Amino acid sequence: MKSLKLVLFIIFINLILIGSVFADNLNHPIEFSIDLKNKKLIFIKELIDQGKTKEALQQLYEVIDEVENQRDTIAIINGRRMLADILRDNGDFKKSNLNYSKIIPLIKSDYETLQYIYFKKGGNFQLDGIVDSALVNYKKAIEIGDKIKNKENLKAKIHANLSGVYYLKANYDKAIEHSKIAANYQKILGNSDIEAGIINNLGGIYYMQGKYKESLKMFQKTLSIVGDGKSELDKKTKRSAYINMAYAYSALDDYKKAYEYQDKYAVIDDSLKQELKYKEIAEIESKYKVAKKEKEAQIEKNKRLKAEYWTVGLSVASVILLLVIYIIFKLYKLSKKNYKLQMAQEQLIYKSTIEKVKSDAQSKILVATLDGRVEERKQIASVLHDNVSALLSAANLHLYASKKQLKGSVPIEIDKSQAIISDAADQIRDLSHKLMSSVLLKFGLATAVQDLCEKASNSTLRISANSKNIIRFNQNFEIKLFNIITEIVNNMIKHSEAQNGVIKLEQLNGNLQVIIFDDGKGFDVDNIHSEKGVGLSQIEARIHVLNGLINITSSNSGTRIFISVPIVY
Repeated sequence: MKSLKLVLFIIFINLILIGSVFADNLNHPIEFSIDLKNKKLIFIKELIDQGKTKEALQQLYEVIDEVENQRDTIAIINGRRMLADILRDNGDFKKSNLNYSKIIPLIKSDYETLQYIYFKKGGNFQLDGIVDSALVNYKKAIEIGDKIKNKENLKAKIHANLSGVYYLKANYDKAIEHSKIAANYQKILGNSDIEAGIINNLGGIYYMQGKYKESLKMFQKTLSIVGDGKSELDKKTKRSAYINMAYAYSALDDYKKAYEYQDKYAVIDDSLKQELKYKEIAEIESKYKVAKKEKEAQIEKNKRLKAEYWTVGLSVASVILLLVIYIIFKLYKLSKKNYKLQMAQEQLIYKSTIEKVKSDAQSKILVATLDGRVEERKQIASVLHDNVSALLSAANLHLYASKKQLKGSVPIEIDKSQAIISDAADQIRDLSHKLMSSVLLKFGLATAVQDLCEKASNSTLRISANSKNIIRFNQNFEIKLFNIITEIVNNMIKHSEAQNGVIKLEQLNGNLQVIIFDDGKGFDVDNIHSEKGVGLSQIEARIHVLNGLINITSSNSGTRIFISVPIVY
């Protein structure tokens, strides 16, 4: 039987499990149909559906000014709603809510639309981290919902999100109350898969209260609802319920049951990974077949074109031959002085091209070497953390179980063995964290940078971090960016003599922008570029391979570094 992994950060794990449902509700809200009678708004709606957001936004501002001058209430409502949705999708939650607020006085007694608008505003506040304002708007949506029959789907989502807000405020009783309401609505609607997910999260809230037996009842109810469901959502919910039950039984010191559900979790986890692997293989095979057919069709087309162009080609070849003879004659007529000048210019261009190719090749070799080291360290850290640490934990558990079975005094060798194993586990964990940041792998770039700043700060240098619209990206992309930022911070600590430093991260128009500045003594940027220090070379090479750009400005009052790279999701 596989060893049960001890839970060190159970609070964060449950928060992630619960937050997934709320995030899903926010990302996939119920859309009410918009009665578009204004032709310009219809055209703008078509642009939005085609993904031409920028063009649609430009025209939408003009149309809103026009209909407001005309006092066309319906067109104003529809135009402002479109604008609010576009701003929301692009992460500008404050402006989105401003437009929703301008609509509310115009809606009057249309309770369904009012409920939906307050739901949207609450979602914007929640995504923007303004929890109290989100709570106010969700409550208004619920109050208005009392005047509306049916619409259980929207009501379920409002109660689910409200449960999430109360969870963030640590008001677990209220979180439980609204989770139960949301689950009941989903049961009425027949959405058993969503109902199971909410009940699973409800068990997580009970766990956070220390009510482990109540949490077990919820997890068991989740499994009974999911049953033998074969959908991907059912499998993920069942997988989550199994590992949650393992944690709950572990908290109740029932290790036998904990082992049992740990094994069930592992079986489903392996199944999901294998299924994903098969899907990837099928997708690759499908793409290969399509590419092969396209290639065969292109070959046939080329044969036909070759026959058609043969005659034309001979004529063109004759003209080119005559042109070449003429050019050779003209070159022969050039003076020796002009000919030498032309050759010198060509050699200069050639040397420049060779130098550029050489520089690009060196950059790629450097980055490939660094990436290889990072991947090797990542693999070693993974083996130490996931395998060796798990084995040491299992050995410690067995020793603990042996002590329980012994009657009378316990041999001192067992206590010493447990102490040695604990010390070894601590050293392996520390080594794993040094090889690869566990904070980065678990929680992403923003949290890892915040952790880096806290660890790098001391009595003489304080470094702070600020992030905006930062989500989880491709793991290798996050690792590369984190290594770049770490190298810059190391340079700041070693050379800047600064007292304060700031790191800002922002996702903007598909690019990740990083701004790092300090109040240190600065340095000569031109001199640094001419010397090409190893650290700066590594940073510029990595950014070049990521198709990004870097700009450094420095003076005796401080240094500012700006980096922008296309995001890999």
